[in-house]
Amino acid sequence: MVVVLGAGGFYLYHVLTRVEPGPLVEEVLQDALRASYYRYQISAEFEIEGRKQKWSQVVGEKSGNNFHIKGNILGTPVDIYQIGMKTYSCDPVSERWVILEGNDLSGEQMFMAEINPLKNFRFKRIGEPQLVGIEKMGKKKCWVIEFSPQVENDYLEAWWQNFTYRLWIDRKNHQLVQAKVTAENKNSPGSFLSLVITFQDFHKKFEIKPPQ
Repeated sequence: MVVVLGAGGFYLYHVLTRVEPGPLVEEVLQDALRASYYRYQISAEFEIEGRKQKWSQVVGEKSGNNFHIKGNILGTPVDIYQIGMKTYSCDPVSERWVILEGNDLSGEQMFMAEINPLKNFRFKRIGEPQLVGIEKMGKKKCWVIEFSPQVENDYLEAWWQNFTYRLWIDRKNHQLVQAKVTAENKNSPGSFLSLVITFQDFHKKFEIKPPQ
C-alpha cells in the first residue's frame, strides 16, 4: 500500500512524530524506576568471536520487594520466588521446592538483570539520545530512541564498556515497552553482550504468592 500525503498530511506527520528525545528518556526512566510493580521478559546472550551463546531466557514479575522468575540461566532451568525473607527454588532434578529461610536474593549481583532488570537503567549521564524511528510493538505505536550512556552499575562497569541503549517508548502513555542493551567486554575485545527486555503492567498492583 502506498500512502500519498499532501501538505496537511505532512504537517500531521510532523506533529505526531515531533519529540525531544532527551527529556522524553528522562521522563520515561523516572517513571519506570518508580515502579514497584511490573512484569517483564528478558533475553541475554554473549557474542564471542562471532559465536553467540545464550546466557538467560527468563520471564519475571516484581511486586514490591517480592519477585518471581522462571526460565533458563546458563542452560539450567530456574523457577524462583522471593517472598519477604524466604526464597523458594524449584530443584530442576527432583522438581521439589527448596525453601531457604532468612534469605534474600535481591542483592545478588550476578543475576541482577534477571531479578531486577530496572537496575540496568540507572545512569550517571545519558549522553545525547536520538530518535531513530517509529515502530509498532504489538498494538502499541512506539518511538525508538537510541543513546550511549555512562551507566551507574558497579557490576556492569566492572566488565563492560561502550554501552548502547535502544528504547521503545509507548507514544500514548510514555511508558517503556522494550529495551535493547549492547556492550563490549573490557577484557576481551570483540566479545559483546546483548540484552533485550520487554516490560508490561507498570504500576498495576498484583500479589506474588508462594508456590504450592
